[in-house]
Amino acid sequence: MTSPFATFLRALRVRSGMRQHELARQLGYEQAYVSALELGNKPPSEEFLGKLNRSLTLNEKDNLEMRHAAERSRRRFVLPVDVPTETYLLCHELWEKIDRLYPAQIRAIRELVRIDELLVDQPMYGPARLRRRTAKEDAEM
Repeated sequence: MTSPFATFLRALRVRSGMRQHELARQLGYEQAYVSALELGNKPPSEEFLGKLNRSLTLNEKDNLEMRHAAERSRRRFVLPVDVPTETYLLCHELWEKIDRLYPAQIRAIRELVRIDELLVDQPMYGPARLRRRTAKEDAEM
């Protein structure tokens, strides 16, 4: 399996009609580095992203897609200091099993993580708000 950036880079290179060694030479890198990026063995450096953007004159959409792919391919994360203990436990348990999860488990976890986004699109149904009666409405005649 490869990282999102690896998939993006390979597709971009193929779309540009270049071989790995040609892209590497154009960017000033070794072919082995480009290969490692395409295999997902190494993350791209900020310098590499900048050179790739400038060298291939990426349009705004491709540049944004490249940045998103690089962000989604990060391997190291630092938890904020003020997260609850449950967050630490979740991350630890996930890390312990990360290489043994089945695809269905990964899909389920991703859906759970995005549930707040999914709920925004769903209409909220609930009891209609009752209007408070005024003193005049309460008086019977």
